Amino acid sequence: HIIRTPSEVRFLQQLVAYSQSNGNALDTFDWWMFSKLDETLDDVHLPYYDPEANRIRQFKPDFVFWLQRGNDYHVVFVDPKGTAHSAYQRKVDDYKRLFEEPSGQRKVFTVDNLRVQVSLALYTEDRSLVGQGYADYWADHPGMVFERLGGF
Repeated sequence: HIIRTPSEVRFLQQLVAYSQSNGNALDTFDWWMFSKLDETLDDVHLPYYDPEANRIRQFKPDFVFWLQRGNDYHVVFVDPKGTAHSAYQRKVDDYKRLFEEPSGQRKVFTVDNLRVQVSLALYTEDRSLVGQGYADYWADHPGMVFERLGGF
């Protein structure tokens, strides 16, 4: 279960450097942790419709972060990949149907006394190559993944 995919390795290297920098957005949370999701062991996925196969498929992001600030809890799925993967549009569309309001705001789920939001970040080397309609879901620096969480 070694991470060998170049985009995942690059993301982890940039995440380590970012987490060690002063004033990073991770420092604004009470605590945070993350995990590499393993397709062979973990049953964590987001459903999406694949029109070519005419069926619901499983989008399995590579990483998941859990971050908490007070009673606000964030679950962030991160998937490093190139922008040429056009299936990302279908994945984002169905993520939006599940976890965003029609206004575009993330839905807030209440679990015990926690307010929970789910976010998606597709990670690439150059976010500027992504079409306007999907740019908000792409990041090319770890800070972009966490700074957009903000408050509730």
